[in-house]
Amino acid sequence: IKIVVLTNFHKEFIQSIGDFENRVYVHPNPLEIIKKEISTSDNPYITYAGRISEEKGVKELIEAFLEAKLPNIHLKIIGNGPTLEYLKRKYIDKNNIIFYGFLDNVETLNFISTSVAVITATKLHEGQPTLLCEASSLGVPSIFPDSGGIKDFFPAEYPLSYIPFDRNSLVEAIKKVENKDIIKKTSKQSFDHIFTYLE
Repeated sequence: IKIVVLTNFHKEFIQSIGDFENRVYVHPNPLEIIKKEISTSDNPYITYAGRISEEKGVKELIEAFLEAKLPNIHLKIIGNGPTLEYLKRKYIDKNNIIFYGFLDNVETLNFISTSVAVITATKLHEGQPTLLCEASSLGVPSIFPDSGGIKDFFPAEYPLSYIPFDRNSLVEAIKKVENKDIIKKTSKQSFDHIFTYLE
């Protein structure tokens, strides 16, 4: 038996629970976006795109964003899910948080391409993070928990990752989007790494 997985995290997990040495192979999904030159964006918003649910940590993401106190930056949330209406009601008075509901992939990529960063606060051990890979291919940096296989898709010592389930660590990662030097550097690092990793 040969087993194909998306990340080294999954490979190590499977090898730890059975006799699968030398039979587990890492093969990430290809990226269906044409490589293009990075165009650094000055647009003052962060994008979350995905399922709006408890396990995706959207509420925690919003709370950390508000705690970061970034007066000139908005949080744009794209997607549907069981907690969408609750979150819209809870944060109805927050003008810097905008809910878009479902958008198709083209519309979503347009938002991503002009974001200062994309973000996820998932509580799951994700496989290949489509949102983050697409963002990297567009030269947009990502804020993500350093857990599961996500880090495989980013260079080592990535400055915008944070400690999973650590509110303070997430807040500090969000605050870094105001640092244009960090954003410029991570944009290029993400862009270069994703195409090297997936080629």
